[in-house]
Amino acid sequence: MRAILRKLKYGHWVVTSYMGRTYSVRHPAMATILITYFSPARMKHIEPQLRHVLKCKFAEKVIVSNHNPDVRIEDLVHLKDPRLHFVNQDVARGCGYRWLVAKEFDPEYLIVMDDDLLLTARQLHHLFLALLHNTNVPHGYAGMVRMEGYEIAYTQCEEKPVDYLCEIYATTRAQLTRYLDLRMQVGANPELKSMIDAAADFMVISRTGDAQPEIHETRRLFRCSTFMDQTIAVHKAPGFDASVMSVGRALDEIQ
Repeated sequence: MRAILRKLKYGHWVVTSYMGRTYSVRHPAMATILITYFSPARMKHIEPQLRHVLKCKFAEKVIVSNHNPDVRIEDLVHLKDPRLHFVNQDVARGCGYRWLVAKEFDPEYLIVMDDDLLLTARQLHHLFLALLHNTNVPHGYAGMVRMEGYEIAYTQCEEKPVDYLCEIYATTRAQLTRYLDLRMQVGANPELKSMIDAAADFMVISRTGDAQPEIHETRRLFRCSTFMDQTIAVHKAPGFDASVMSVGRALDEIQ
């Protein structure tokens, strides 16, 4: 039954990518939206996801950052829109490299999405409004709260501050600049820099605001079926927890 419900929900998500409404904001600000891909298993969702993203009239640029050198990502996309930008890498890159890609586009406002989230234009619109309402902190829909030591508890889809955002990040140019500064400071240790670029970038971007980042209410987040796949999901990779704790300690020491 669960598999059938998932197929129905996925079908609805695909259909609404063709038929749903467009979204704009009563504000001159424009956002750059960046999605990172590496796994071919997740790339099969790219066209409906981009159709949803392109319904966001506030999206000035839509960047598809491909970190898999074996794939030319634009060959998988048949959509034509001047806002689309494809960036391929000639070597394999971790998800943290996306912030270096974003820097090259110098966005005033930036929304960065993980490739396992299957979001709607409505959700992106709601998140951008939250960012415009309070530009002092990064925003998202999911995050983690620190418990004793460096143990963390996951939370999503409610109005609350968190210690670390994950999966989707709405930020400003100033926060992106702060991310790059923190990456440089922590990355003075090459091992920690490698951890950030591989998987722990979410911890760094979460420290770039004037206060804790915030998550917001939305309908339950829909993810592709590879979300918990140990061969694909970054958070299931060996050593992920240890790298997160190491980067967290390093950030605490410099802030």
